[in-house]
Amino acid sequence: MNSSVELSELMQDDLFHLELNRLLKWIFQQHLVSFFCTCIVVGTSISGHWTAATEQFPHPVMVITLARHDESKVLLEAIENGCQTFILAHSTVIEFLDRFHYVHDLATVRYYHKRIIIINDDDAKAHVQRSILKHTAARDVMDWLLVNPQPDHNRVDLFTNQFDNDEWIPLASHDTLTIPAAFDATVNLFPNKRTNLWGRYVRLAIFNYEPYTLWSAVDGTGEKANAFFQHARTLFIDGTESRVFVEFCAKLNCSLEISLDEAGEWGQIYDNRTGDGIIGAVVERRADVGVGALYSWYHESLFLALSKPISRTGVTCIAPKPLPLSSWLTAILPFSTVLWLAVLATVAVSTVFEVVVSFVTLKFNPAKTHRVDVCESMMGVISIFILQAVLIRTIRNPYSSQMILFGSILFVGLMIGNAYSGGLASVMTVPRYEKSIDTVQDLADRNLHWGSTHDAWIFSIQLATQPTIVKLLENFVTYPKDVLHEHAKHRNLAYSIERLPYGHYAVGEYITDEVSGNFEIMLEDIYWENCVAMATKTWPLMDELDELTLLIFQSGIQRYWELEVVTKFADNKVQHAISTSRHFDNPGPIPLQPSHLLGAYFLLAFGLGLGTVCFLVELLWSRLSTTRRMVK
Repeated sequence: MNSSVELSELMQDDLFHLELNRLLKWIFQQHLVSFFCTCIVVGTSISGHWTAATEQFPHPVMVITLARHDESKVLLEAIENGCQTFILAHSTVIEFLDRFHYVHDLATVRYYHKRIIIINDDDAKAHVQRSILKHTAARDVMDWLLVNPQPDHNRVDLFTNQFDNDEWIPLASHDTLTIPAAFDATVNLFPNKRTNLWGRYVRLAIFNYEPYTLWSAVDGTGEKANAFFQHARTLFIDGTESRVFVEFCAKLNCSLEISLDEAGEWGQIYDNRTGDGIIGAVVERRADVGVGALYSWYHESLFLALSKPISRTGVTCIAPKPLPLSSWLTAILPFSTVLWLAVLATVAVSTVFEVVVSFVTLKFNPAKTHRVDVCESMMGVISIFILQAVLIRTIRNPYSSQMILFGSILFVGLMIGNAYSGGLASVMTVPRYEKSIDTVQDLADRNLHWGSTHDAWIFSIQLATQPTIVKLLENFVTYPKDVLHEHAKHRNLAYSIERLPYGHYAVGEYITDEVSGNFEIMLEDIYWENCVAMATKTWPLMDELDELTLLIFQSGIQRYWELEVVTKFADNKVQHAISTSRHFDNPGPIPLQPSHLLGAYFLLAFGLGLGTVCFLVELLWSRLSTTRRMVK
């Protein structure tokens, strides 16, 4: 009698596990078919009786044994190979969750929609089940399914989770005596929990950087507060990118918990996965996502997940405006350096030809003893070039060759002399300025230092190999805001700014109305970038953020946001000064001042001084020669 009862119980137990496997197979085939790969995580090499349900899986399956000494490496390889869903034995859940963040942070691939199915043992404890949802990694998985077999009651209970709740929520209870197809029409085992987050905190890292992200502390009871700080509704955030997250939480019914690091600004990430600023807060998981003029930087993309582009920005510089050239340069400004060299070369060649022709023609008449005077020839050529009369002595050299030579020199001198006269008249009536910095090449050639408060401005070009960009990297400097403001007063530094997509500029607060008039914006951008949000690799809401970002972008509302935020928070005088820095008022002809003749007086002083020195040298030489003759 006892043996027959035991046999009956064994048969009933086998039937229960058979029905359990049928139920699991139905769940896998119905709810995991849209995923690329599934990982079955077990504690030993023996998978368990329920793994028979994976024999007809709708896609590749990988079995991972956590009991191995290299379990983290194996799990990493599985994730790199596309595992998006995980089927866990109850005994391996906590151990798997302990490795969840570490392994996913090392992985290259990023899957934001993950599903975890836990197959409970028959003797699973309730407190162990609650500890699963209390785990820190549970925050990054939104789709949970707990399969809890109850062989004593011939049923299988199914549970799911809810945000900020440590209790499992019942979904359904399946009687093992019925067919599993009954679930298809009655129960959604993985309901979409992303449409309503029920006030869940989304931890956002920002700092004050207009017009992208701005924050201010307000009375928590006031209507202006739209974000939380340390779980108290005491912050008001605004900005062209902050508004994306305000809309995000308005759509998904979440709450923004702000992480602030004003000193760190954009921050940096170290190889040991620590950091400061916005990206440091995200990589250390003190925040879920960060935003604030973050570009698609290569180094940061190895540690974090990047969203779809929120906007485009161009990085350029405001450089010191060119000053009027000194008045002593008036005499040489009509011609460029190359043209001056051409004129001097023409004078030299013409003088040589005139001397050679004069010397040869004298040989034709040996009776004349007049010698060729090189100084006279040079002064004659120079007189032609400055439109002065020249005495041509036909009695001394009555040859056509000399006439032709002087005729050609007269023609060239007429052209050059009149060109110089016209240029001189223009220089003396229209002010001339130093060469402005228009292009990236100009900035590099000028060897002018440019900078800001943080190295983030050069993150995008640090791997560049072009000589011009390498030169710019060498000249980039960082200073505190007060030091940058002092440099702006002395006009010895260029400043990086952002050219926003709708005609405004992101300018550091160290550029005030007082100094903005000293600078003009470059015509070229140093580079352009896409502004993105950066999140942890396991943040489960990235797809929803990308969808909203693209929707906002195509709506065109960002144009209105940019105008409103800049008008409300930025210094409009600085914005106007930068936008019109390339527009110079034309004063027209101006009356001549004594300063216009400063160049002529300078040349006169130079000539008189040089003549005096030469006179004294000649006088000294004459006396020395006389003394030597008297001694002899």
